[in-house]
Amino acid sequence: MQTTDRHRAMVFQWHQLIQQACDYAGITLDDDIQSYLLLTLVRYIHDDQLAENAITMPFEIATDLPRDQRLQTLKSRAEHCLILAGMFPSHIDRQSLRISHYIQLGINSYKELSQLMFDNDKLIYQQLSKDFVKLIDVLYTVRVFNGSPMLPLIQAMELWSDTGSKTAFQTLTMNRQSIPLNEALLDTQYKH
Repeated sequence: MQTTDRHRAMVFQWHQLIQQACDYAGITLDDDIQSYLLLTLVRYIHDDQLAENAITMPFEIATDLPRDQRLQTLKSRAEHCLILAGMFPSHIDRQSLRISHYIQLGINSYKELSQLMFDNDKLIYQQLSKDFVKLIDVLYTVRVFNGSPMLPLIQAMELWSDTGSKTAFQTLTMNRQSIPLNEALLDTQYKH
C-alpha cells in the first residue's frame, strides 16, 4: 500500500512540475499530450534500462519487421529521442550531433507511427509529432526547475535556428550580450 501511495505522490509531483513548466515557458499542450509526456517520464524514471537505451538507441528501423514489432520500435525510438533531447542534451553534445537531429528523428518516428495507426491513436501520434518541439521545451524547463544548467548558448542557437524552440529563443534573449545575434532573426522569434 505504501508503494502505491508513493507512486501516486510521485506521479502527482511530476504532473505538477509539467504543468508549472508549461506555464513558465508559455506553452499550451493538450491534456492527452501532457498525460503521454507524464507517463513517458514516469516509465523512464522507474526503468534504468530505458534511460540507458535512450543514449544508445539505433537510428535505423528495419522495414520488414512484423507490424506490432515495428509499431513498438517506432514508439520506443520516438520516446528515446524525446527523453534524450529533452532531459540529456549533454549526451548528444558528446556525440558531436545536433539536438535537432534527435528532434527530427522523434518527429518522424511519431509521424510514421501515426500513419500506421487508426482512430484516436492516430490523432495522438500526429499531435505528438506536431508538438515535439514544445515537449522538448517543457522538458528543458523541467530540467532548469530541477537545478540542471540551461543549454549552452551554442546549442541554444542551433536548436532555435533549426527548430524554432521557444525555450532556446528565451535562453538566447536572456544572454544577448554574450553572443552576437542578427537583429532580423530576433524579429522572427520562434516557430512554435
